[in-house]
Amino acid sequence: MNEQDYIERLKKENKLLQDKLDKINKGKQKKRKFRWWLLKKSSTPVFGARLKKSISTAINEYKEYKTVSVDSVSDVSSSVIWRITRVGLFAFLFAIIPSLVLIVQTKLLINQNKLITNQNSLVEADRRSSLVFVMSDVLGDLNEELKYKGSGGRNISKTLEARVISLCMAMKPYRYIDNDTGELIKDPISPERGQLLFSLLKSDLGPESSQDILNSADFKYTNLRKVNLGRGVNLKYARLDHSDLTNAQMPAANLERSDLRETKMSKINLSDANLKRARLNNTDLKHAELLSADLTNANLFGADLTGADLSEAVLWGTKLENANLTDVILDNVIVDRKDWIDYVSDTLDLEGAGEIDSKYRVKKQGKKQFVLVPKK
Repeated sequence: MNEQDYIERLKKENKLLQDKLDKINKGKQKKRKFRWWLLKKSSTPVFGARLKKSISTAINEYKEYKTVSVDSVSDVSSSVIWRITRVGLFAFLFAIIPSLVLIVQTKLLINQNKLITNQNSLVEADRRSSLVFVMSDVLGDLNEELKYKGSGGRNISKTLEARVISLCMAMKPYRYIDNDTGELIKDPISPERGQLLFSLLKSDLGPESSQDILNSADFKYTNLRKVNLGRGVNLKYARLDHSDLTNAQMPAANLERSDLRETKMSKINLSDANLKRARLNNTDLKHAELLSADLTNANLFGADLTGADLSEAVLWGTKLENANLTDVILDNVIVDRKDWIDYVSDTLDLEGAGEIDSKYRVKKQGKKQFVLVPKK
């Protein structure tokens, strides 16, 4: 190969290499242009047009004058703050929208659970109210037995007593729709137990059968709201705790040693009633009529006696810790100690005791007996 051919071959190889190098450089330029275009396009959404313009102005100013003016720095700072605030607002909105959706879903779920609970309660109420038919049969048998008994012997057979007690045990408390409000009642109670107890009291049972039933039957959570039981009903040893006796009429009732804990008894008429050793812990006795009631050794711990009338009642040894005596009427009430007012005011520190101190004084009446009389 001569020299001329060798030179020509080198030129061709050089041209090929140059073409490859041009392609590589062209590809790099395209990539750079694409990156710059991508950066340029993405910078506006990320930084915002205002912040981008401020930064660009500051850079150009620095290139030209080798320094940045205070106005340019202030403009960049304000743009940064504005952008951060705007981004934060969008972030807040994006964060709160799922939270709102979750809250709405939770509320709907709670409402759904409430409806299911109400439905279950109504089904249970329907099942338990069916016991009224059983009660009708038992009371029919009771009437048949009493029909052939004279006024002197109205005790029933032990078998029928057991049926009555078993029926009372089956009548469990439940929640049902209140006709006045149209809502499900808050606390479970048994209207059927109230009907059964009312029927038994009005049947004028003999004292032996009556006491056997009251000693053994469970009348807790009984609904006797606004019921007139008449005068002198015998409920000695009765278990009536957590019941509702609001506005009930039962003057001169015998409730000796009865269990009336946490019972609703506001505006009840218990005038002349025997409440000796009765348990009235945390009972609602607001505006109750307790005139001449005998509360000897009764437990009124935590009872609310706001506005109750206890005129001429007996409070001998009555436990009153944590009771509320606001606006209570205590005219001629019999107490067991001369310092009774100081005791309830200073020692027990009962609510309303200060008003009692300003309205009443203790007067001795007989041996170891004292009476509260109004101050003149």
